[in-house]
Amino acid sequence: MLRPPLRLAGAARLESTLAARMREASGGKTMKRAVPSADDVDMFVMPRRKLRAQMSIEQQTGRAEWKQRSRFDIGNRLAVRKPRSETMEPDQDWPNVWPAARSFNASVVPLPKQGNLELVKIPNFLHLTPAAIQRHCEVIKKFCTPFPAELKKEEAVDQFLPMSLYYNDYVHQGSSIRDPRSRVVTTTLKVKNLGLTDAAYQKIQRLAGQRYDEATDTLTILTDRCHTRKQNDDYGQYLLTVLYHEAHKVEQWEQQATRVDALKLEFDGSASKEKIISLLQRAKECDALSPSVQLSADSKGDEPELQQFAEKWNRYRNEKESPASTRSYAESVKSLLGIPKLA
Repeated sequence: MLRPPLRLAGAARLESTLAARMREASGGKTMKRAVPSADDVDMFVMPRRKLRAQMSIEQQTGRAEWKQRSRFDIGNRLAVRKPRSETMEPDQDWPNVWPAARSFNASVVPLPKQGNLELVKIPNFLHLTPAAIQRHCEVIKKFCTPFPAELKKEEAVDQFLPMSLYYNDYVHQGSSIRDPRSRVVTTTLKVKNLGLTDAAYQKIQRLAGQRYDEATDTLTILTDRCHTRKQNDDYGQYLLTVLYHEAHKVEQWEQQATRVDALKLEFDGSASKEKIISLLQRAKECDALSPSVQLSADSKGDEPELQQFAEKWNRYRNEKESPASTRSYAESVKSLLGIPKLA
């Protein structure tokens, strides 16, 4: 059985038209180009553009003109051009120029920059202009609900939202974006809003110690032991819960407490009350005195005049002594016993 002769790939390539053209070009012969007719189909034979290497060789040998590109002299043209800050219009829309936080750029900011260290600090707040803030507020307004009308007064806020949390965020230049002070959480609460009894009220004062301010009736708990702010917040809530439940517990030794163990002195049940009642009962026998209240032999001291004196007595004995408090207590004693004023 006869087989057709094998044709090598190299032999087939040598017989092609492209190989013939390359042999003619290397031998110095001039290639004859056929004039294309209307019926001829345009086919790709040779590239119609010069490659980068060919253009570079022609430019180096002087056969082609060296064209200056704009990218080679961009530095020179920028050096001649004025900074944008000098050509910026006064009514320029600044939020479009500086829309977000970024590093300081002297050629954009139209502010005095010589010796102004505030502009180069990190971070800068050039993106938080009043116009930008107003624009952001207008955009997010549709996602916000109106503030409750019932909480517009400070008293209502303290009544319905008695607890407050305070913490700080710090931003500074450095290799780390975290600051250990940002994890500190301060919790404040009005103790009167807890609805405690007198015994629980005094006990929570003893448990809180210096964290309770008697002048403002505020309990302040500062938590900074944990590593994150969320952990310190949870720890502060836990401490408040423990204080509340411990204040309501009554131990066996607490039932044996006497007046000496009380945090404040009370007029009711004191020796001063017994002496005042006895003195008022005997004052009617003295013609020089005209007491403001007449007590009977079986009086228990429930008269309004005596209750007013009890308030002055409690304030004088439990608060810090001052000339004003001493003068007020003296006037209440004179008014109760009917001692005439000196002329």
